[in-house]
Amino acid sequence: MYRRAIVVAVSVACVLGAVAGCASDDTTVAAPATETVVSAAPPISSSAVTSAAAEVTATPSTSAAVGGANCLAAELSVTLGTSNGAAGSTELPIVFANVGNRTCTVDGYPGVSYLTSPGGTQVGLAATRVGSGSPPVELAPGNSATSLVKATVVANYPADQCQPTPVEGLNVYSPNTTEAVYLPYATTGCATTDASITQLAVQPVVAG
Repeated sequence: MYRRAIVVAVSVACVLGAVAGCASDDTTVAAPATETVVSAAPPISSSAVTSAAAEVTATPSTSAAVGGANCLAAELSVTLGTSNGAAGSTELPIVFANVGNRTCTVDGYPGVSYLTSPGGTQVGLAATRVGSGSPPVELAPGNSATSLVKATVVANYPADQCQPTPVEGLNVYSPNTTEAVYLPYATTGCATTDASITQLAVQPVVAG
């Protein structure tokens, strides 16, 4: 009886040892789980949105038309008004009318000289500027400005000094432009370039 109890105890011990050995050999150690942490983006403040919108709307437009700039030659009709005789000279009003589609400005003096013919050569010196400065004249479409030119009767000068030469018209540059207009005006000019002889004198443009 005692011997049987020993055998049973030994058997139990072996079984427990075997179970322990099997667990040690067959146990699979799982890799620790990896936890992914997603950080949330910071919220966009309303002030940042307002600032971005302001930057977009603050961009200036480049398509706006600019008014009041100097009148171009193509925007002006140049004509000769009714002349008036004076002692030893003739007054010639040169009229600049705005035929464009915008308001523009004429300012200062036109360029005026005698020509032998349309497209011909200049006779003598160009007109001398006289008179005090006048303010710029703003011309709406259809409005006009005038410059008065005084043409001296050149027969009053000694012929050898004047060198009288027939002319057929005036070469006129509108103020601050580089394109000339020919206006028929038959008379006699001085071919000399002597600065002491003033055959033409021009005043700045005025409204009307």
